[in-house]
Amino acid sequence: MTTEEKVGQLFMLAFAGDQLGEARILMEEHLVGGAYISDDNVPSAAAARKLCNRLQSFAGNTRLGIPLLLGADQEGTWSVMTAESAMGPGNMALGATGDPQCAYDMYGVIARETSAVGLNVVLGPAADCNSNPHNSIIGMRSFGEAPERVAAMTAAALRGLHENGAVGALKHFPGHGDTRLDSHRGLPTVERPRADLMRIDLRPFVAGIEAGAKIVMTSHIVFSALDPARPATLSPIILGDLLRGELGFDGMIVSDSMNMHSMKRNYDPIEAVIQAFQAGVDLMMLAEEHYDHDAGQYLENQRALIRAIIRAVDAEVIRPERVDDALRRVLRLKVEAGFSSAPLPANNEVGSEENRAIELSVARRAVSVLRDRKGRLPLDPAAPFTVVNTTRRSAYEVLTTTRGIGPNQATPAFDVFADALGAACPELTIIAAEDFAGANLPDTGAIVAVTENYTLPGMDFDGALQADIVAALHEAAGERLIVVALRDPYELATFPEINAYICSFSFRPCAARAAADVLLGKCTASGSSPVSVPGVDVEKP
Repeated sequence: MTTEEKVGQLFMLAFAGDQLGEARILMEEHLVGGAYISDDNVPSAAAARKLCNRLQSFAGNTRLGIPLLLGADQEGTWSVMTAESAMGPGNMALGATGDPQCAYDMYGVIARETSAVGLNVVLGPAADCNSNPHNSIIGMRSFGEAPERVAAMTAAALRGLHENGAVGALKHFPGHGDTRLDSHRGLPTVERPRADLMRIDLRPFVAGIEAGAKIVMTSHIVFSALDPARPATLSPIILGDLLRGELGFDGMIVSDSMNMHSMKRNYDPIEAVIQAFQAGVDLMMLAEEHYDHDAGQYLENQRALIRAIIRAVDAEVIRPERVDDALRRVLRLKVEAGFSSAPLPANNEVGSEENRAIELSVARRAVSVLRDRKGRLPLDPAAPFTVVNTTRRSAYEVLTTTRGIGPNQATPAFDVFADALGAACPELTIIAAEDFAGANLPDTGAIVAVTENYTLPGMDFDGALQADIVAALHEAAGERLIVVALRDPYELATFPEINAYICSFSFRPCAARAAADVLLGKCTASGSSPVSVPGVDVEKP
């Protein structure tokens, strides 16, 4: 292989929407080895299959015909083909089931659906222990905070992927769970001692490696106890001495997106990629995301970066043996996983009835009654009660403006929940957040407040109003108030007096339907919170 061909294989690049002209240039002219695929590229299963077939045809047109690695963040909380796919309730809900088989089954569905359309790598599961309740970017993307539970779920999820046709990627090494700052926005630092990192954060990665992990994704985070000078992506201590050495991982290391602000605001793009390759990254990912770049210059910026790395290799700034070592791992993965550039035929795997049944079953097992001090649950579907949305309608706009990453959920969780109740409850009253101030609450019957949160990359869901409405409802309705959380349970710290609280640990449609089923007694809440809430005791099933 020429130097140009070798370097091209070490990049996982991206393009906006359906800009196939840009993709063709990357694959045919630069032999780029893979692509990051977002919901912006593949809004539907048909679009995904068509795009993947076309991209693989570009790779097939090159001198070597090496198939592409096509990866997507189909991890449950983040997703592609969102309107159609059965992505499940997400990791925190899976953790709430307490059953690794649920993780195996759900990630098996994810693998069958992604591989059916040509997406051969799932950029998950997140193996992060969400030990910081103020973590703004992991949250529900984590299986929980307890290392052993997260480890068991991580290993089961990885097996579910590998035994159902996809390759998984453990992330974000060595752990993004103890951060407050979102690495899409800036460069976080974790001050945890090395012994605690090994006992907590690294335990799920060890389990994943033991379960046969083929890919590990780096984090753009400084771990002061490991390497106080460099983030993990740029650290030969973390990637070489720790991951390769102590943990014995011999698979492929992929970077998190080098376009994230943790990188772009602190390092020159070319120098950052050179350092990452030198540190031990094998495949460099640049996702086409919503950051402040000029989309019109994105293709040329990627091409300029590839050319700069070729020059660095020619000048032996990046040693030729380091290039060959990285290339060996990339090509070995493609061969051993059976990647192919052959076109895939149409199929009906995505969103199939069987897959929908699995995700709803898992979501039901996750729902937890964290409080029911007065024994008010479940509610009688025939009795009158009132549901209050604590979220303004305008807050939902952000869900579909994240340029193809993130929830990508056009229908808010509240709407799914309300529709499920409306189909079963003839005397249901719904009050919108916009109408709450002027609404008259009934003197009898349960009052159900619905809260939501969404894991959004580089931004926040507007939840400021929710606590105010819940507090006002509690003052007005007292013991009649029930909070249904279509989210993580961390808000319980602000609701110390609330007597009844149901948590789904998820905003996904299946979780909203499951929460409605539990509220009405159609199924039993058997989940348990996989995270603790500071200063709050929660009930166990």
